[in-house]
Amino acid sequence: MTIGEYVDRIAEEMHERVEHQRRIFRQAISWGADASERLSYCPLVDCERLSRLRGAVQETIDVLEETRSSFKSKRLEVMRKKRIDILAGV
Repeated sequence: MTIGEYVDRIAEEMHERVEHQRRIFRQAISWGADASERLSYCPLVDCERLSRLRGAVQETIDVLEETRSSFKSKRLEVMRKKRIDILAGV
């Protein structure tokens, strides 16, 4: 990625964040707004670091799922379910 492309990407993300804040303020003013939409956007959704972390968590879930029959561990099952909940946004 060139410096120019990086600057363009940062500027686009800043624009998305400003637009999100504008929608939040407008919804807060009109009390009838649906609160779920306010929580549906995360300005870091396209963050490379967050994507890598999400991938690592998914890989952990996959390995735990694959080895579930080999290792009959309640702790591993609980860990797997927690990681699934994290990815699901619970």
